[in-house]
Amino acid sequence: MENALEEIGKRIYELRVHLNMTQKELCEGICTQAYISKIENGSLAIAADILFQIAERLGVDINYFYDSTNIDRMDYLSEVEHQARDLVNKRKFRALYELILREEKTPLMYNKKFKQFILWKKALCERYVNNDTVKALELMNQALAISSTTKKTYSEREIEILLTIAHLYIDLEQFHKAIKKYEHIMIITNKIPYIKNNNLKISLYYNLSRVHLFLDNLDEAIKYAKLGINICIRTQSLFGLGYLYFVLGRAYEDKHNYENALESFNKAKYIFELTENENLSIKTLYNIQDVENSIIDYKIRE
Repeated sequence: MENALEEIGKRIYELRVHLNMTQKELCEGICTQAYISKIENGSLAIAADILFQIAERLGVDINYFYDSTNIDRMDYLSEVEHQARDLVNKRKFRALYELILREEKTPLMYNKKFKQFILWKKALCERYVNNDTVKALELMNQALAISSTTKKTYSEREIEILLTIAHLYIDLEQFHKAIKKYEHIMIITNKIPYIKNNNLKISLYYNLSRVHLFLDNLDEAIKYAKLGINICIRTQSLFGLGYLYFVLGRAYEDKHNYENALESFNKAKYIFELTENENLSIKTLYNIQDVENSIIDYKIRE
């Protein structure tokens, strides 16, 4: 009996961590956090009705906690998600579409969290392969509707999906709609006491800075770029740092603050070189040359 308690608790813990969910998010409206803690460390037998609700929130069938074959299944799900994310990062959307169409036919679609992931990535395929933005938004909203968290809390994946929707508005040049969505996400993230994936906030601030730059709201663009840069520095992360310095340089250049623009572009170029992003390194070099020419022209006029 003791081994069974430990096994169920272990599987709840592993799946919760896999989904980047806190104990507080898992237990809200179901039981106390202390109860979940005792279940996970195997010191308390979980009630059947509680286990049913926990399984639903984690997006698995209740038999997952009793069937040892599900461990291999979770490894497979993780591998599929890893492959899909890698294809998105490389912008290989046709290959992603082929992967999604294969996985849609598997019985693993019964897993709510996996189905949510598949719908989310299929939405990207509809946008970038089939150029169907209406279908893309429809699929993203379907993915969000699968959520079993709460109305008061959002999982990190759900925040990612909301960010994707906002990014899509930028692609469609619906900038004010994008800002409204980003501001909603900012309210959500500020209410969460701990976010495991700092890249979410970095992405949020970069895109807020970018969309304000498009609208010529230069002070706002600078403010959000600096917020993103501060997170990168605090967490010692290079994720998005080059892009943030680049958009900061653009905003300073448009304000004719050429010294700060030059400093920002030089930092962006250094990071792009460090991360071997040759295309953006070359692009930034052109911006540096433009700013240097503007400085020369300004001095001549003086």
